[in-house]
Amino acid sequence: MSRHRNFRNLDEDDYYDDDYYDDDEYYDEDEYYIEQQREQERKKKEEAERKAKENKLKQQQKLQQQKLKQQQMDDAKKKSAGGKGGGGISVASAPKSSGGGISLGKPPPGFTVESKNTDTATKSNNAQNMPLPQLPLNILASLRSNSTTGDVIRSHLSMVILGHVDAGKSTLTGRLLLSLNHVSQRLLQKYQKAATSIGKSSFALAWFTDEDDSERERGVTIDIGTKFAKTEKFDFTILDAPGHKDFIPNMISGTASADCGLLVVAATTGEFEAGFARGGDSSYSGGQTREHIVLSRGLGVTQFVVAVNKLDAAEPSWSKERFEHIKSMVLDFLIQNGFKEARITFVPVSGLTGVNISNSDKVEDEEGWKALKKWYKGPSLLEALDGFSPAKRGYEKPLRAIVTDVSPEGKNVNVRGRVVQGFIQSGDNVAVLPVGDDATVVRVERGKAAQEGSSPYSFASPSSTTSSSTSNEALLDGIALAGDTVELTLANIDSARVMSGCVICHPHPSLRPKVEQRFEARISVMERLAVPMIRGSQVLLHMHSIDVPAVLSKLLLSEKRGENPRQNPRVLTGGVTATVEITLSERLVIEESNECKALGRFVLRRGGDTIAVGLIDKVLA
Repeated sequence: MSRHRNFRNLDEDDYYDDDYYDDDEYYDEDEYYIEQQREQERKKKEEAERKAKENKLKQQQKLQQQKLKQQQMDDAKKKSAGGKGGGGISVASAPKSSGGGISLGKPPPGFTVESKNTDTATKSNNAQNMPLPQLPLNILASLRSNSTTGDVIRSHLSMVILGHVDAGKSTLTGRLLLSLNHVSQRLLQKYQKAATSIGKSSFALAWFTDEDDSERERGVTIDIGTKFAKTEKFDFTILDAPGHKDFIPNMISGTASADCGLLVVAATTGEFEAGFARGGDSSYSGGQTREHIVLSRGLGVTQFVVAVNKLDAAEPSWSKERFEHIKSMVLDFLIQNGFKEARITFVPVSGLTGVNISNSDKVEDEEGWKALKKWYKGPSLLEALDGFSPAKRGYEKPLRAIVTDVSPEGKNVNVRGRVVQGFIQSGDNVAVLPVGDDATVVRVERGKAAQEGSSPYSFASPSSTTSSSTSNEALLDGIALAGDTVELTLANIDSARVMSGCVICHPHPSLRPKVEQRFEARISVMERLAVPMIRGSQVLLHMHSIDVPAVLSKLLLSEKRGENPRQNPRVLTGGVTATVEITLSERLVIEESNECKALGRFVLRRGGDTIAVGLIDKVLA
């Protein structure tokens, strides 16, 4: 990339000082003009593709209107011939569609019958406003039902596992899967033998989630591990997030897909203090427990179960005083960051021995169980998880599905991701943004928990569901709803055009999200900000599974508790909330946060540190 002078702050003498600058160092004109030419050609190509798609859509609409007009004229002739007094229905007076099914004499949703007296602007607006696709009535009725007889579709929650490194998150998740019979004792024995051979015998349970060889050798979670579990009340997608500071971007990707969280806090002396320390403290470096809480709240998680783990290794073991001390400190910090106390549950557990994971389990540490029950009368971990509130889903909103993984399969493309609103089913025509290519969905598989002895890591096909599944789970064969983790097979699209971070939506222009480069947002700046933020500050913006360079192009407003708001501030310091304009390095699929949470929440980082979390208020063209 060629480099160019910045003339803004140069005096005229500096500009003409031959000794001050070396033109050979600063200029590579051939490379510069070649880059400019390539950029212009790329923009022309994109514009031509966009116009071609618009023309194709207009032609399809015009043909459809002509067919409907001819059909209505034929119907009118038949009715006038068979009716009395010439009571046929004319084309101009044909009733408008209500947005439901297509009936004779009515145009389908999104199209109007063209007449001589129809205003051109009215025709254009009607063609652009296409009603939303509707869920089948039997599925919608099941979703809205409050029946306790098993005749409803089970609630689905995505739960992220958070906490400081070495808090025991993966071990606790493995114990949870074992308690729910989603993995077998035989597989555990296999992992115990293999872990012992490399000197990590206590990590065997963690291997249920840490499947990568490098993760098992290092004993550290690196990437998000996705598992599926079924409790008495919910179907869970479990997202095991890394706790190490170096892998915060992966943690952000998982938390952005979560409805609720399981925060794992180590109770052993020194470990809790390290994980909960403030950045800059003399005793410890900044702990990830605090950062995970702040990030999760900014990314939309509103309810937590806090598992106080390793209480069997505290001094003294199963100490009520230690539990209450940790609870008071963590609860205060959660409330300070906007969590409601009614949506937070604290549970003492031991992931390694299985104490208080489930009341029905046979635990290895019987003495520890007895010691805990002397003073603890609350729920087990599984009971606490069933105490979550069901998530509100936008089933009737326009389709938004975020792609997290892509793999080609013959002429088709397999994608994994999450439906964040709306629904998708086999046979649907969809658009993939931001590239704008159309595709056809030929297969839809929802993530389901597996039976004991089978793999809980893959997507279950309809034929592999358990016999205990409710009968109307068959309603969802070939269909995925908002909140589901899915695997889709797309046809009629090049695999090179689909990548992680793409958004799958309805192909009609009125039902697509915006693809823009600028937006106005409200941000909350971290308390301990090393370098203040000014206009022109360069940051890295993280949103769901992508990260792109960005610039704070305008500072519009700043507020701090106890102080008056400041218009057009020159600098943003730690602890303020501000309204800013952000310009991205490339066009992304973004929406206002009140329209789509997943496409309207983001995190700003700089130099490996989180500096702000934010919400998009307005997308700018």
